[in-house]
Amino acid sequence: MRIKKLLNIFLMFIFSLFLVNFILFLPVFADSLWNQNSPSPYSSEKTYKIGDIITVLIVENTNAKHKAGTDTDVKDDMSFKFTHTINSLIPLIDQNNSAAFNNGNKYSGSGSTQRASSVTAKVAAIVMEVLPNGNISIEGSHKISINDEMQEVVISGIVRAKDITANNVVYSYQIANANVSVTGVGVVQEAEDPGWLTRVLNWLF
Repeated sequence: MRIKKLLNIFLMFIFSLFLVNFILFLPVFADSLWNQNSPSPYSSEKTYKIGDIITVLIVENTNAKHKAGTDTDVKDDMSFKFTHTINSLIPLIDQNNSAAFNNGNKYSGSGSTQRASSVTAKVAAIVMEVLPNGNISIEGSHKISINDEMQEVVISGIVRAKDITANNVVYSYQIANANVSVTGVGVVQEAEDPGWLTRVLNWLF
């Protein structure tokens, strides 16, 4: 009975010694597995290199309004006196041999412009450069032709790697120095452009 008790004490001592050593050497073991400069295993952030492809979801809405107006009032008063009577001007001249003319003009004008646009598209962009701080420069374009209408969407800018989702998607409003361009060529574009006569009249008036 006494031997069994001593054996239990010895096993408890060995277990305690092992537990203490495990606690003491755990940070060293963790450092060997984890690098401070490595990305978190729980984060979607990953390292990108030149040539990698990232999907850009373009969601842009703009609304601009401009209004201008002018109001002028011009009035001219002119009077003079005749020293000699001229028969042809008798109806215009009063008994004091003087004439007076009044002329007034008032001009007013106003103009306003309002433009709203909305763009929603998906574009595959290529990593063009990886900056020293980890940010990446991207460029991408997408062309589509429908019924003789050609449209092209072009985007470029700087993206933070941590803003890219686990599905490899980044939103356009998360892109710094973003340059989004949407151009079209075709029947619709030609209909939107005013003719030469309209442009001349707008320039004259």
